[in-house]
Amino acid sequence: MRKHQAFRLLALLLCLSLMLSGCKRHDQLSAVLNDQLSRIELDHIRIETIAREETDDEPLRFGDMVYERPSLEELDARISKAEEAMNRPDSYQTVEALLDDCFLYYYHYSTMYTLSDIRSCLDMTDEYYAAEYNWCSENFALAQQAMDGLYYACAASPMASVLERNYFWDGFSDQYSDADASIYSDRMVELMQEESNLISEYRALSTDPIVSFRGEEASIYDLMARLHGESYNQAVIAYYDQYNEAFSDLFIRMMAVREQQAAELGYDSFEEMQYDYGFERNYTPAQADAYLRDIRTWIVPLYTELLDGNASGRVWSNDVSEEKLRWMIGGAAEEIGGGVAEAYDFMTERELCDLRVDSRKAQMSFQTYLDDFEAPYLFLNATGKTDDILSFAHEFGHFCDAYVNLDSYETIDLAEVYSQGMEYLMLSQLRGQLSERELGNLARLKMIDTVELYAQQASFAAFEHEVYAIGSANLTAEKINEISRQTAIDYGYYEEGYDPFYSESWVDIVHFFEHPFYVISYPVSNDLSMQIYEMELQEEGSGMAHYLSVLERDFSGLEGLIEAGGFESPFAEGRIEKVAAVARQVLAS
Repeated sequence: MRKHQAFRLLALLLCLSLMLSGCKRHDQLSAVLNDQLSRIELDHIRIETIAREETDDEPLRFGDMVYERPSLEELDARISKAEEAMNRPDSYQTVEALLDDCFLYYYHYSTMYTLSDIRSCLDMTDEYYAAEYNWCSENFALAQQAMDGLYYACAASPMASVLERNYFWDGFSDQYSDADASIYSDRMVELMQEESNLISEYRALSTDPIVSFRGEEASIYDLMARLHGESYNQAVIAYYDQYNEAFSDLFIRMMAVREQQAAELGYDSFEEMQYDYGFERNYTPAQADAYLRDIRTWIVPLYTELLDGNASGRVWSNDVSEEKLRWMIGGAAEEIGGGVAEAYDFMTERELCDLRVDSRKAQMSFQTYLDDFEAPYLFLNATGKTDDILSFAHEFGHFCDAYVNLDSYETIDLAEVYSQGMEYLMLSQLRGQLSERELGNLARLKMIDTVELYAQQASFAAFEHEVYAIGSANLTAEKINEISRQTAIDYGYYEEGYDPFYSESWVDIVHFFEHPFYVISYPVSNDLSMQIYEMELQEEGSGMAHYLSVLERDFSGLEGLIEAGGFESPFAEGRIEKVAAVARQVLAS
């Protein structure tokens, strides 16, 4: 029987986190615009508020950052001034300064949007920041449309050639020669706003679900905190029974909007749109499908063995306070040195992380970036247990990347290498903070999580592929639930007698609602992180040296990292087999 493991997984799912790790916040529909922004040489633009070069004795801390609702009117006014100037015989320097003003305000909007998101996540019962986040989210597409329009105006102006040479990039004028080709059409912006409203509806539905259970109305999170054994299981099943229809309806409406977005941009499917445009992947859904087959061949049998052998029952979880968590990761960061140590000092000095255990916090972990302050921010949905060590390490890997590279644009697959790589490297870097017995336990826990990551995130990717292939017009809650149950069977973690869990627990995966087709990035990027770990196993310190060598980067995308770091492609023949072999080696030690 796998009852212990099944409901361990259920508890993880119900946390509404991302199973094994958090994510880097990423506005997928603005990927192209953000990529374009990152290609502009903006070294001459200095952030007008507080940046890292501040001279005050007291550094600006997160709690001192003031939120104000950004103004679309202000952005439009700045853009109008720039467009007027570039069509008059003004000096180039005047136009450049006015363009700088436009970009600064766009970044300010992004900062306020992010700040409202963080503060809403810190207390999901805070109605003010929930409303501000919803406003910023709904209207951000209009800000993106305005900036995209500015690009076309620049390309059509008398200054186009000098702007391309001195301000933008080679080929800019040709790329923006036809304003009718803009992806930010009025219809696309309308669809983006519809999607944003649906995401807000999802957040409201999932913030604090109230369940009718044994004659009382209670928060599912409160019930989970005080119930045990079969009572716990029954309460969770009651939650699924009462909320599955509502989540399914919302998911199908989201799918319909996203299918329309894909059609608007000329894609045959939303899945194709996400791979090409949303996440700018250099591999296709067909390659991903072959990758999933390899996971089923090599990882799923190992995963089944772990479940049957109750592997998770042979690792333990201790209480880990916030103070101890900071001490452990901080000590490891100091040992690593360089940009990693600098990033940790910057984070703690400016209070740019929240590690509290608090039921009011959003049930997810992430890292994001505050442009006005040139500051990453780390949000951890802490449990107060051993798992927090790996979760904190994951998000700190994202934080280091954003700190060292000033949040330069990157693909999701590349971003996840730094976060997952930091988790593996902490297994050797925590020697000064944990005993050998504790380190061995943590390594086994991480390797179980690794096998779980491959099998379950692959199953989630397969689930998404199938439901989107059917299409929103033909989906029902019953059909979605059946697909969820079947993927659990296909990927080795189904157990007889728990059909409601395997059928309906898909509603707890945040990515399905907020970041569709993201999940395949976890196993793909983990492959490169595993290669770093393999180096560390062969020679202590070599993996960390390699990680540091590719942390400060002048390349982009997963292919750029593979070439720069001399990695083997995750899609190379035999790679998944090697991952399974390393996992078996560590688990046997």
